[in-house]
Amino acid sequence: MFSRRSIHKLFVAVIAFIPFVWSSSAYDSVTISADRYKSAIQQFADRVLESGLDRYGDQKTPLFADGLHVTTLEPATWKGPKGDTWALSNFASQQSLVRLLDGLSGLTGDARYRTAAEEAIRYVLSNVAAPNGLLYWGGHAAWDLQEDRPVGNRGNITMHELKGQQAYYRLMWRINPDATRRLMETIWAGHILDWSLLDYNRHASTNENHPQPWDHEFNETIDVPFQAVGGNLSFCNVIPTFLHTGMLLSLLDQHEKALTWTRRLIYRWQEARDPKTGLSGGQLSYRTNDRAQDALGHVHPDINEAKIVATYHQTSRYHRLPLDQMLAGEAMLAAKGRNAEVGREFIDWASQDLQAYATHSYDPSTGLFNAVMTDGTPIQWQRAKEGYYNPESFAPESPDGSILWGYALAWRLTQEPAHWTMLQHLFRTMELGALGNTDGSGRALRLDTTMDDWLTIYALLDLYDATDDGAILQLAGRVGDNLLALQTPTGLFPRKGREWARTGDDIPLALLHLAAAIEGKRDMIPPPVTDRQFFHAVYYGDLEPYQKKRADERTIDSYVYYGSD
Repeated sequence: MFSRRSIHKLFVAVIAFIPFVWSSSAYDSVTISADRYKSAIQQFADRVLESGLDRYGDQKTPLFADGLHVTTLEPATWKGPKGDTWALSNFASQQSLVRLLDGLSGLTGDARYRTAAEEAIRYVLSNVAAPNGLLYWGGHAAWDLQEDRPVGNRGNITMHELKGQQAYYRLMWRINPDATRRLMETIWAGHILDWSLLDYNRHASTNENHPQPWDHEFNETIDVPFQAVGGNLSFCNVIPTFLHTGMLLSLLDQHEKALTWTRRLIYRWQEARDPKTGLSGGQLSYRTNDRAQDALGHVHPDINEAKIVATYHQTSRYHRLPLDQMLAGEAMLAAKGRNAEVGREFIDWASQDLQAYATHSYDPSTGLFNAVMTDGTPIQWQRAKEGYYNPESFAPESPDGSILWGYALAWRLTQEPAHWTMLQHLFRTMELGALGNTDGSGRALRLDTTMDDWLTIYALLDLYDATDDGAILQLAGRVGDNLLALQTPTGLFPRKGREWARTGDDIPLALLHLAAAIEGKRDMIPPPVTDRQFFHAVYYGDLEPYQKKRADERTIDSYVYYGSD
């Protein structure tokens, strides 16, 4: 007799070579073909290699432009402070691209894609590095391909900013382990400001020689959240970079101290949880001149940014951090030993966080996540004053692909019934159909969905792995088809209404995972991450209102060129 698992393997092997059609009496059929997705991905990758490689200025390098116009194929340029124009190459915004190129070679056997990624990494580590080992990349710095020099916010190249970027360290390590180790350690050394508290800042200097990390005293008995010193802002959206960097340093270099400090930092967020609700806010520390207090202190006297589940603090803390913890945790489980022990803790803590978020923030009647204080008090967001925040900043949050992926991965890793219940809610709210029960009964998926959030593909692939239900793979194929509809004849994937596209786009990598899943070969490509592309600086040129950032003289490259998902 064949086991369920052996039948599943046979099923995967068959659909890898022929188009697979699944139909429902309620919805149109969907045909999925790995070759169709791979063809689109290769068209994108070939375009980037042909038109996105550095062909600007006097020196030609193996670096990539950040973006291209979808018809003229000219690079996305930034207006500098002296009338100059920067052809931006921000390697932090190209990590999905290097993962794609590496994975595409793994899946197709065509080595030229991986070679291009390796040459770019080799050049970056040798030529785009600051004297202290950090790179000119991230939120406020980039490389100008025209003048072959670092450029940045207000013309300042000394500021290294973290905003959740997750570098492809595994490939970097294969190319140059010494430079990669130095980069990884300096990210911790430069951004951690008080090791005893584990207080940190998203900014660090590319000029200073930062103290060595790891050999510091740690205070295990502090109250969290705690009063910040000076203007520090311990944003949660910085944590994925620390987590990803520390975890991989532990795995790649068998680095016990990196593992110890990474666990301590993640545990700080558990220490910050309210004892009644289990919720924590979006910062570990709070300032005296707190911006949430400015906006809502007249309504909620005790409010501060470390006590709110609202705004980008909410999505960073609950849509991103638990997901990143589980992705890191699963990678650590395979290493066994203490890595596996810490990985299991990361998964358990993330599972608890997602349950608390569902219990105290999610409103099943609206399908939205409400803004609340960490003690569960609903925030009267309509009464917020205008300033850094405005009332809309605290409005209820719609579910997105990252929170769907978080609950899907949590279900696959823990089999906790509460996560399946949330997935049932989210499927209905996000117009993916009825997920039904864990045994498949009552399942009626929306194979005519218009969903085109690339993160949803990863959520569905995790559910497919957990259930062996081919209908879920078909739904992932429908989302993939919706994403293919965005592709232009030049192979790029601009967002709706925009004429510029990123070379570091996340869509092709998600489609690569879909193709690999159809073929049963996901172990041949880099594991997925929740990466971010982000350049935030003054644009010294004319902009339309939609290209500007509210209440900020600076703006963001996605506003100027690419739009958002």
